[in-house]
Amino acid sequence: MSADFNPNNVDLDVVDPRDIVCYLELGENEYNGKLGARISALFVILVVSSAATFFPVLAARVKWLKVNIYVYLFARYFGAGVIIATAFIQ
Repeated sequence: MSADFNPNNVDLDVVDPRDIVCYLELGENEYNGKLGARISALFVILVVSSAATFFPVLAARVKWLKVNIYVYLFARYFGAGVIIATAFIQ
């Protein structure tokens, strides 16, 4: 790597591309070893979003699950928000 390469002040038209690639590959791996927490977070998101999404459907169809209209509307809009937020994240 050349000694005059400063990654904070670089003109990409002048610098050798090999220096840029070499600098970028010097970055460390950010994985911290908490794979179990990451996997369990996926299942927590799955369960919570499924519950919030299916609650309005169940509340409308199951007679013994009568809820206040405001609780129903909150769950309905929260579930729609979960779907929209997931779509934006993807």
